[in-house]
This record gives sequence, C-alpha cells and structure tokens, in this order.
Amino acid sequence: MGAAERLEELRTIDDVQRMTGMGSSWIYEQIKSGAFPAPIKIGRRSLWVLSEVDAWIKRQIHAARA
Repeated sequence: MGAAERLEELRTIDDVQRMTGMGSSWIYEQIKSGAFPAPIKIGRRSLWVLSEVDAWIKRQIHAARA
C-alpha cells in the first residue's frame, strides 16, 4: 500500500491529551485560536487526525530547539 493509499488514523480527546500532555480545555482553546488542529466530527464524536497532531508536536519541538 502506497502513502497515498494509507488510511489516516484517528484519535480521541483522551489520546490527544496523552500525546500532548495538555488538558482538554487548553486543547480546545488552542483550536479556537487556530494554533492546534481541529477535530473532525463523525456522528457525535470528535476525532483528531493522528498525522495532524504529530505534525503539531514536531513543530513544537522544532520551535523549542530553535
């Protein structure tokens, strides 16, 4: 399976909190300001695209090391 055919993985708010070390209030504030990836809605659930959260984490690491 090529990169274009690979399915995106989705994560819950609990997963995103564990990945970032931040609470849900902080995450939603950052989403509102445009600084954090917004979730997608599937039914009543809000799910985050893993690659977008990973990219955000990488940007934070890069900014901290610059």
